[in-house]
Amino acid sequence: MAGDLNDDLATLAAKAPSDATLVVFHSAVLTYITPEVRQRFVDQVTALPGHWISNEGPGVLPALTAQVPAGREDTQHRFLTALDGRPVAWSGGHGQSVALL
Repeated sequence: MAGDLNDDLATLAAKAPSDATLVVFHSAVLTYITPEVRQRFVDQVTALPGHWISNEGPGVLPALTAQVPAGREDTQHRFLTALDGRPVAWSGGHGQSVALL
């Protein structure tokens, strides 16, 4: 479905079957929008039922990066993968590698 990330998210999510688990996944997309638009998306996706999986550069969602445990910082310029707003791994931008936190 083509549409606007924020304007159409709730409508699209509402189309998920009631007996399914909604999963919103994105990779390397939020860097292309302003921090204000990005925060609007975060606010919306965290209010949805189901799960949110993000895979973005560490500077894109600084609140997630701030949760990375000390000593587990990235040194290989990878993306930070998070589940439901909690960092879980450093990953290759195209999924070619995963290092769990």
